[in-house]
Amino acid sequence: MGVTFAGTTLHGLPAPSAAATGTAVDPVAAIQRQLVKGRGVRVVERNTFNSGDGWRRFKPTQGLIGFGDGKVVATDLVNHHRRSVREICIGKRRWEYDPAKKRSNGKKWVTFPVIFAWQCQLRLEVGNLRLDEPDELAAVLATTTSKRPASTYDGVPTTLHQGVMSARQLWEARPEMHPEQRDVDYRDWPIEWRLWIGDDGLVRRTWVKWRQPEGRFKGVTDGQGWFGFIDDIRYSDWGMRLTIKPPPPSQTTALKLPKT
Repeated sequence: MGVTFAGTTLHGLPAPSAAATGTAVDPVAAIQRQLVKGRGVRVVERNTFNSGDGWRRFKPTQGLIGFGDGKVVATDLVNHHRRSVREICIGKRRWEYDPAKKRSNGKKWVTFPVIFAWQCQLRLEVGNLRLDEPDELAAVLATTTSKRPASTYDGVPTTLHQGVMSARQLWEARPEMHPEQRDVDYRDWPIEWRLWIGDDGLVRRTWVKWRQPEGRFKGVTDGQGWFGFIDDIRYSDWGMRLTIKPPPPSQTTALKLPKT
């Protein structure tokens, strides 16, 4: 029997190892095999940010990512830095529960119109590097500079792959990035990355460090001239049975937009 909370049902099911399946240790293919209906992965993400006053680490975001039809189709995440706000995204629909807000109708959840679908990040992404896009992950791995045995995560020994790619190389691998993210002034700036990969080809931890120029926020970094980012994500329970459902209608109210 699975465990259900606020509409999300999960059943622990370990991902098969390379030895058990006879498959090659290929991270690109291994992740693609996971993106099937009714399966998912558990994540814990930690972000560190530098805006000119040193590096600051935020409280983590953690939860579940659901797959289907070769892509990410749903997420159920709790942002502990943001008052432990919980957000469920399913396709183009988004629901939010903010434990700090008391609503007059007694309902806990708010659902948003489809025009807010852009706020749902339905992808396996660390920094701006996507693990669920085969060409992009292959491009990242092509910039590997070293590999070595590393720590055990999720009960699986891993190999640390690390390397550096330029912002320009990322843009070439990810053409859908918004033009504002393609500032020619930093096309040669480095993106440092690390992937801890198990013997089954699945990524158990990702770490990416990069900088971006101030751009339209010029002057806010106290002369530093750039914003710095570190994104560190742990993955566990690959292949778990998972169904992410919307909150109960009886606990949900719709966000009302102001009339224009």
